[in-house]
Amino acid sequence: MAPKVYVLDASAVIAGFVPGLADVEQVTVQEVLEEARDLCARLEFETAVTAGKVSVTEPSKESLLKVRKKVGETGDRVSKVDIKLLALALDLHLAGKEPELVTDDYAIQNLASLFGISYGRVAMPGIKEVFAWKAVCPACGRTYPADASRCEVCGSRLVRKPKK
Repeated sequence: MAPKVYVLDASAVIAGFVPGLADVEQVTVQEVLEEARDLCARLEFETAVTAGKVSVTEPSKESLLKVRKKVGETGDRVSKVDIKLLALALDLHLAGKEPELVTDDYAIQNLASLFGISYGRVAMPGIKEVFAWKAVCPACGRTYPADASRCEVCGSRLVRKPKK
């Protein structure tokens, strides 16, 4: 059985996950520590890192490229930090480990599902289904790739909707 590894997002610790109490290997990226602006979350992370309960590491360039490609395909709105976390989880998965992304972020959960990576939620219910997104003009109904912002025909601001 592959060893389980928690990949920690700031949202998990902010929502109440305590990394110092977990009995499995835990990893994150440096930017997550910087994202934890809430004093309690920052202290939880800093204490866990100092105690050796959480290691801070960087994902491979190959996994970063794979995640960015998938983000482009699905149209999920994720930050650079989210992409790094997903890439780190993908690296662990490819290394034969069993990563579990600990996050309440729906976009991260959606992308993790597409990579076959499990996720654990803390305070929010998890996603109910996996989506790819599209942009739709509310005025004329034309559809565009998810990253488009204005209709080329009428100039209206586009809205994001799940592809069916």
